[in-house]
Amino acid sequence: MNLQKLLFASVLLISSALCYGQDYFVVEADTTFCSNLEYGTTAQGYLKSVRYTDKNGKAIVIEGRKVVPDVSTFYRQKITIDKIPQKADKPDSYVRYTERTVDGTLKVYVRYPGGNLGTSTIHSNAPNPLTMNNGTVSGRASGSTHTMSGPGGVYKFFLKLPDGTYYKINSKKNMKKYIVPYLQECEAFKSQYAGDYSNEKDSFIEMINLYNSVCK
Repeated sequence: MNLQKLLFASVLLISSALCYGQDYFVVEADTTFCSNLEYGTTAQGYLKSVRYTDKNGKAIVIEGRKVVPDVSTFYRQKITIDKIPQKADKPDSYVRYTERTVDGTLKVYVRYPGGNLGTSTIHSNAPNPLTMNNGTVSGRASGSTHTMSGPGGVYKFFLKLPDGTYYKINSKKNMKKYIVPYLQECEAFKSQYAGDYSNEKDSFIEMINLYNSVCK
C-alpha cells in the first residue's frame, strides 16, 4: 500500500513538473522556468517589460528598458522566440524578437507583418495573476485577456549560420552568392538533395531540415 502511494505521488510530481515547465526565458547561461510568460518591446525592438509567474506561484513584473534582463530567448506556448537583428546585414543595429521556425546547425527565422512581434492580444480561459491594473498586479477568477506590444514591421525570413552570421533568405543575391554555396559544402546534403534551391518558405524550410539532419 505504501508503495502504491509512493508511485502515485511520484506520478503527480512528474505531471506537475511537466505542466509547470511550459514557459521559460534565457539570460546568458541562466534559464528561468515559469508560466504565464509575457513580454513587451519598444518600437526599436528592445525589451521593455517581462511578466511571468515563478515556481512558487508569485507574479513577477519587471518593467523599464534599463531594468529588464537581456533576454536572448523566450519559450512560450510551444514557440521559441530569439532576439535577432532587425536587418541581417546590420547585426549591431536594432533588434527584433522573432520566431525560430527551424532549429539545428542552421536556424531559420520567420516573422510576418503584424504577426508574432506586433501588438497581439492573447485570450485565455485560465486565471492569470499577471493582469495589470494601473501598474499593479491583480488576479482574476475567470478568463483573461493580455496584450503584448511591440513593432509590427515587415516580413522577415532569415537564415542563421553556426558562426552567428545572418542572411536574408528572400534575396536572390544571398541565395546565389552565400546560401547555396554554403549548403553545397556538405557532401552528404549535396548528394541527397534533389530540389532546385528555392527560397519559397516551405521548400526552403524542408531543405534546411534535410541539411540539419545529415550535416553537423
